[in-house]
Amino acid sequence: MNRTTVGGPELGGGRGAGSVVVLSDPAAGAGSGAVAPLVADALFPSVHLRAEDFRRSVRQGYVEADRPEARRQNVTALAATAQAAFAFASGGYQVVVEGSVAPTALDAFRRESRATGAALHYVVLNGGAVAETDGSAGDDAEVTADTVLAGLRRGAYLLGW
Repeated sequence: MNRTTVGGPELGGGRGAGSVVVLSDPAAGAGSGAVAPLVADALFPSVHLRAEDFRRSVRQGYVEADRPEARRQNVTALAATAQAAFAFASGGYQVVVEGSVAPTALDAFRRESRATGAALHYVVLNGGAVAETDGSAGDDAEVTADTVLAGLRRGAYLLGW
């Protein structure tokens, strides 16, 4: 188990180390783009990172992520995302990482969690969870964000090493 604890609004326990919440959106349109900023805004201090921004940072030689020849690019960009996230967490920030991060791709995040001692949480959104509420799209995102935050505070998404 991670050296940090879950408690209060700071998911790292308020003892100096922050935490990283990977908010995965494996199905396009599941809502991480709307939910992640709301989750980050509810935490203090917080950082919101988009995994896609790291992949899109490749200027020359960029390959569309879904192509087989993009594997090295995707692995490298995800490792850079994890390193940046845990650098912020080591500084005491609660970090929300938005992106399509499959469970099989969590190794980079687990390595950084072990190295820094910052907590790692993994939340998978699905279209059904967002679509089940009856409000507008904004309301759906707020309801989902509240559900995610409640689960984080309970430790429902906390991963061990």
